[in-house]
Amino acid sequence: MVIASLLLGSQMMLRPAPIFADHMVLPRGTSVPVFGLGVPGTTVEVQFGGFRSQTIVQPEGTWKLKLPPRGAGGPFVMTIKAEGQERKINDILVGDVWLCSGQSNMEWPVSRAKEVDQLKAKADPDIRLFRVVRQSTDAPLRELRGNWVVGSKASVGNWSAIGLAFGIELHEKIKVPIGLIQATWGGTRIEAWMSQKSLESDPRLKPLLDEYLSGLNNYQQRLDTWQAEANRWDEVNEKKDPGNLGFEKGWNKAEFADKDWADISLPEPWEQEELRDVDGASWYRYHFQLPTDWHGKGLRLELGLVGNDDMTYVNGLKVGGMFGKEKQRNYYIGPAVVHEGDNVIAVRVWNRSGEGGVLGPVMKLGPIDGGAYMDLSATWKWKPELLIEPPSDPGKQRPTRPMGPGDRNAPAGAFSGMISPLIPYGVKGILWYQGEGNVGQPDAYRAAFPALIQDWRARWKKPDLPFFFVQLPGFSRAGTPEKSPWAEMRDAQLSGLNQPYVGMVVSIDQIDPDTIHPIKKYEIGRRLANLALAQTYGTGQFAFSPIVSSLKQIGNTVRVVFQNAYRGLKSSDGNAIRGFEVLDSSGSWHTATAQIVTPAIMVSAPGVTGIKAVRYCWSDNPRGNLANSAGLPASPFMRPVN
Repeated sequence: MVIASLLLGSQMMLRPAPIFADHMVLPRGTSVPVFGLGVPGTTVEVQFGGFRSQTIVQPEGTWKLKLPPRGAGGPFVMTIKAEGQERKINDILVGDVWLCSGQSNMEWPVSRAKEVDQLKAKADPDIRLFRVVRQSTDAPLRELRGNWVVGSKASVGNWSAIGLAFGIELHEKIKVPIGLIQATWGGTRIEAWMSQKSLESDPRLKPLLDEYLSGLNNYQQRLDTWQAEANRWDEVNEKKDPGNLGFEKGWNKAEFADKDWADISLPEPWEQEELRDVDGASWYRYHFQLPTDWHGKGLRLELGLVGNDDMTYVNGLKVGGMFGKEKQRNYYIGPAVVHEGDNVIAVRVWNRSGEGGVLGPVMKLGPIDGGAYMDLSATWKWKPELLIEPPSDPGKQRPTRPMGPGDRNAPAGAFSGMISPLIPYGVKGILWYQGEGNVGQPDAYRAAFPALIQDWRARWKKPDLPFFFVQLPGFSRAGTPEKSPWAEMRDAQLSGLNQPYVGMVVSIDQIDPDTIHPIKKYEIGRRLANLALAQTYGTGQFAFSPIVSSLKQIGNTVRVVFQNAYRGLKSSDGNAIRGFEVLDSSGSWHTATAQIVTPAIMVSAPGVTGIKAVRYCWSDNPRGNLANSAGLPASPFMRPVN
């Protein structure tokens, strides 16, 4: 299969892994792995910075070699040769590369962050990002899709806001190029990011994999049944397009002022957590400058899949439109349609059911005769024309599609499609922000999270690979302290701290109770950078939040000791310490008073003797104010008293 794919007639193909491309950042101070595909038995030679190394393509069509370590710097050129073919990779920097992974809060783009102006102003060409195209596969891929982008005010709009903030803070401190690899997918659960082997090896996790695999035995039958039920539901609950109201308002025209429209990172379904199962009509607009060498050429516009129907315009002129979600949108744009200066692509999407929006996964624009193309996986302007809420009665809602191949939450799917093909690219460490998708499953997460960390490190063959993660912030749901799924998930995330070379950002103070996506992202990136500076680079930063370490009963008071108090614990707002509760012998919780006796808190409640347990910030959306001398908030907890 691999050999066949590498042969075009008699021409042999040399293909470095896609991450080896123009503008890349290579790791400094370590042997540099370079790898890719080729024709078995042929010799591949890599030249870089005066060094040269050769290897033979293996029978399965893969090759890999290592170049000697070198210091930070650049730009450099890499040349890869095999059997008369040559690939040149230009504008390479050498520095530190960090992998940013997880779900929507790590994916949240710069353009939708509260600090968008600050982030764009601090973007630097020495900070570069490779964004992995989202794909879920049943077996590990040998190649992934994506491209490197150089940091600039104009280019970072669809970058991870947290990732860029991390890169900015790190670059300012250590003064070397920073590469960011963004492998994120909104709404994913942790089991999607774990390898099949790691799921199989833990009896607590294996049932997740077994259930999925058993469902594949009759998947086509289940899919057909679902499709028939969904079709019947659609007939009964048919949503009729009320008409192209946006067209009447001029939303298709190039001169229309869309500055106040929301930003959205495409490709992306509009069904985020706040808009789940919402149907209706939305518009997307994208501004671009026509490259000089494209003048007078016909262009090909590729949008990928759209859910469900689209009408697509360029500079006000309709260039295409299709009905149905299973059709690739590839449209021809005549040379007279585009011009020098600002051009605008406008897409109206009518969503009748299922995921709505521009779904990709590939979005690009380029001349029909080939050559360079413009990546449209970027930040677009977005405005709903009409949103239709789903029925409130679960029994009347559209049937849910069964999980199968390609589903973002298929166990091991995101790992196989987005992480495995990255290995063994040299990364300095990993940044992880995920957990929202597993709220309600704390016991499984306690098993899964350490297993993921251990497995990724084993596959990179780096047992001390730094791993820094974000504990979930507050989010207002209907949960009570006695049954708080978000508090339980934060507690489950603490399981990651049982591994060496791991650090946790506490974000409980970065609260936006009305959304699962707090839009203040810079502070989270800064805290992640400080963890890296303290633990990986050894700068001595006060970077760790207070974590409870022990509880001891002293009369009717409990002494709660924290690690990472630094020069002392304090109130973050100058008011009395709040957020503590104690459990009495009858099983009732009471609001407690708390006195600071660094590095401890003395906790008690009037009339309560024989305290059985203590908890802090134990609710979906708590309001505690305990911090250390560095101003970092204490982690929520619930612990029995020994």
